[in-house]
This record gives sequence, C-alpha cells and structure tokens, in this order.
Amino acid sequence: MKLFFSYFKLVSCLALVFFFACATIPKLEVTYNTMPKSNILEGKEIFFRFIDKRVNKDIIGNGAKGIYKNFSGNINYILSKGEKERFLVGIYDIETLFKKTFTLYLENMGLQLLHERKEGIPELAINLYDFTLDLSGRRWIARIDYEAEFTQEGNVLTRRFKGEAEKYRISGIKQAHQVMSETFNDMVNKLDVKRLFVDISE
Repeated sequence: MKLFFSYFKLVSCLALVFFFACATIPKLEVTYNTMPKSNILEGKEIFFRFIDKRVNKDIIGNGAKGIYKNFSGNINYILSKGEKERFLVGIYDIETLFKKTFTLYLENMGLQLLHERKEGIPELAINLYDFTLDLSGRRWIARIDYEAEFTQEGNVLTRRFKGEAEKYRISGIKQAHQVMSETFNDMVNKLDVKRLFVDISE
C-alpha cells in the first residue's frame, strides 16, 4: 500500500510539473478576418506557391525573447468571420500559415487554384522576407515584408509589401496577438490580385 501511494505521489508530481511547464510556454496567436466571398475573378485559374526567403527564421525578435522563452515557432491560427464567429483552425508553422491564408484569400475571389503549373495559366508566388514580433520598452512591434511575383506567359510583375505596426503593452501578451494579427491582415489585403491580372495583360 505504501508503495502504491509513493507511486501515486510521484505520478501526481510529474503531472503537475508537466502542466506548469506547458502553461508557461507562451503562444502567439494570429487571427485572420476572412473577406466576404466574391465572384470578381470567377472562372480564372492560378497556380499559387509560397517561398520562405527570410534570412533570419526567428519569429521572435531579441527584445521579446525574454517573454517568449521556449517559443516553439508555431502559431495559433484563428479564423474570424464577423464579430461573433471566431475559431481556432490549428497550430501551424509560417509556411502553412501563409499558404492557408492566401489560398482562402484567392478562393474567396472566385479563383480556382491549381495543384501544378499549367501552360498559359498565371502563377503567383509569395516570397516572404520578414515576419517578426519584437518588444521595445513597452511597445510590441510587428513587422511583415513580402513580395508578390505574378507570372504569365513569360511576363513578370512584382509588388513589394512592407508593414510595421506598434501597440502598447498593457500586460501579458494580449497586445502582441493583436498587433501581429492587425499587421498580418493589412499585408494580406494589400495584394490586389484583380489589378495584377489587368496589368499583366496590358
């Protein structure tokens, strides 16, 4: 009986240690506000790919590493449809985060995404150069930098988008989620895909 209770105490202690260890690992949430569906590009096809060209793969900047200790590098991806409908899609790395978001963004315009290249069909490549959350004093700073490369029949258009936003840290990491989400939405929505189709045809 004593042996049983000793074993039970050991398992309980290990469970508590595991629980508190998990509880102290900070997370980063990115909420994407989905756009209403449109038929603006209905009937058109496109091949989409994502390329991570970041020199520094760290998401957390030096100023925020004290708070984001043991950060896994994965992001809690949340979709928001209006004010009341909000749900966790999954926990993803940067590549999956961008692929899922831009896939949704493009499909909401009526585009059909192809799984492989096809002659005569335009290609959109998203080249990521920066995706960083940092902390300077009491200010959370989010930075995103990417290039959209649109190719069709040998013609190439490029559009570069750089965004940086700040939010005052009140407590915890709530404002970190907010500033990263706001910057992410702003950068994704800056890409005018309809304009790319028009410009490359001129």
